[in-house]
Amino acid sequence: MRVCELRNIINHYLNVILSLTFVIFSGVASAVEINFDDIDVYHDPEGGCFCDHPLTTEYQDKGLLISDGYLVGEKRADGTNDNSLLGSLFLAFTFVDNFPTRVSMIINGVHDQAVFLHAYGNNGWSGHKKTSGYAGPFDDTPYLPNQRVTFYAAEGITNITFGTFYGLRVGAIVDNLQYSYLKLPEPSPALLLLPCLLLAIARRKKSNSHLRM
Repeated sequence: MRVCELRNIINHYLNVILSLTFVIFSGVASAVEINFDDIDVYHDPEGGCFCDHPLTTEYQDKGLLISDGYLVGEKRADGTNDNSLLGSLFLAFTFVDNFPTRVSMIINGVHDQAVFLHAYGNNGWSGHKKTSGYAGPFDDTPYLPNQRVTFYAAEGITNITFGTFYGLRVGAIVDNLQYSYLKLPEPSPALLLLPCLLLAIARRKKSNSHLRM
């Protein structure tokens, strides 16, 4: 009977230790989605230009600043917006307040050209992607529309720049931008020591039980 009780005690403390460890070190993920359909596109009545509606701080409350990007799109039959972000020669995203660990988006290239994406993060992290499309006579891959590009960085991504092969006034088109955060809480020293303390108590109970037996 004492052996069964001892096993139950040990199992109980081990379960407590595992539960505490999970709570301490588990991350809390949150995600942001931007499809640019929430803003009505402004068109200059005196003449259309891709630069009629620049975007800069419109999504700052979501942790994003935009440089050299322009809202383009049209109305669907049901009256909703079908928008996207058109990049000029030097389109850039800057993440503020918090830095996402995952960023994903749909990319198209004006004139069916390749789009070059350069991502940068904390602690010197960097990542580079290229979509399919024309990138010169020695790199002419078939163009594919609506290519999804994703970056992962545990360090946190701070900014992304976009360029295209032709280097014209307009290049990349971005839509369905998604980014998420994985926040790892800093455990206090007391919480870090608690599993060790519980394990020591379990071992002490085991030792005392052997002495009684």
